[in-house]
Amino acid sequence: MKFLRYIPLFFGLFVWFYALFSPKGLPEFLRLLIVKKALEEEITELKEQNKLLQEELRKIKNDPLYLEHLARSQLGMIRDGEILIILPSNLP
Repeated sequence: MKFLRYIPLFFGLFVWFYALFSPKGLPEFLRLLIVKKALEEEITELKEQNKLLQEELRKIKNDPLYLEHLARSQLGMIRDGEILIILPSNLP
């Protein structure tokens, strides 16, 4: 009858060892913690990037000088009456 008293203890130890050493146990839990941390860092970076892009969009919509700057620098646009002169970059 003393053996019956130890059945819950053996069962508890079995569950504990299974949780620690099974393929879905502690190793998987630790791997998932690392994945979670990496995803949280990626979310933080993406939120920051989103904030910067929203600010850029606000400038494009509300600031005509900024829009002109982008058109000139990125698209090579010029005003009426201006002449675009392109110099070679490898001058002696």
